[in-house]
Amino acid sequence: MTQSNDARRLYALGFCVFTVPAILLLPRLGWLWALIASTFTAVLLAVLIRLRRKNPLPLAATAAKTTAGKILLTAVVLWNLLQLGEVSRLLCIAYPTGDTMPLVGLLVLLLAAYAAQKGSKVLLRAAAIVFFFLIALYLLLLGFSLPTIQTDWLRPVLQPQWALLPAALAPISVLYLCRGETGKPTLWLAGGVLLAVLAALMCAGSLSPQVAEGEIFPFYTAAKSVTVLGAMERLEPLVSAALTAGAFCLLGLLCRVNTEIMSELLPKSEKLSALANIVLGGSSLWLTRLIPIWCMGLGTAIFWGLLPFLALLLGATKKY
Repeated sequence: MTQSNDARRLYALGFCVFTVPAILLLPRLGWLWALIASTFTAVLLAVLIRLRRKNPLPLAATAAKTTAGKILLTAVVLWNLLQLGEVSRLLCIAYPTGDTMPLVGLLVLLLAAYAAQKGSKVLLRAAAIVFFFLIALYLLLLGFSLPTIQTDWLRPVLQPQWALLPAALAPISVLYLCRGETGKPTLWLAGGVLLAVLAALMCAGSLSPQVAEGEIFPFYTAAKSVTVLGAMERLEPLVSAALTAGAFCLLGLLCRVNTEIMSELLPKSEKLSALANIVLGGSSLWLTRLIPIWCMGLGTAIFWGLLPFLALLLGATKKY
């Protein structure tokens, strides 16, 4: 069956969202664990999307029909608000003044919240455009970087940073926007896995696994040594642009998920949800600095991995 435009845009949104952990965090784990984490996410998301097709109702509407589901959805909103601040903070890493100037993250959050408030179709259309932009940038960056890597540095890292592994679950939230789309997301998911592995290989082969593990943003650092036609080129601005575009999609997805959930829990609360996304999400940018990385990793595994699956189970067992 041919994919509808909405299905293609939804899967494109998921790919754009996944580019954030794929270039920002997973390269610190090494290519082996980037492959494992991204493949796990791809398989899980494929299974969950297939299960979603059995129920035409939105996931939030399905879960909100039970008391347990309402509690679960409330927890998801609170976590997403915290993640809005975390993603905005991490986005600033791609800019030289990121540690002292959180303005970039807040501006992208404001833009993403505005797009999400306009509805899912607006966000999906924006993601479709961003998708082609990101494909072009990453083809350029990886195309010039991979031929120059040192193969001696590509030995797999066996001990992962466990707290970073759950970051690969970021695109799972697209389940809340699924409306029974047709077609298979196989190629989109495979593209995300391929990007994560190539980005990790680029970082390990350009910096060495030990240096890549210790860098805050190894992909950005590796881009500094990229040569184009034998000459050193400053490609870091392209990395910053790519991360910003992907972060816009991730922030927009979280904002839209919050809006849909709050509309189910508190009818006619669309304006309230937009305000919460901007004010509470923006304020948590500073709060997340105080939360240990292992705690954020555990929360990500629970709220982006386990809870969507539980919401589907609640919807499947509820009798209407």
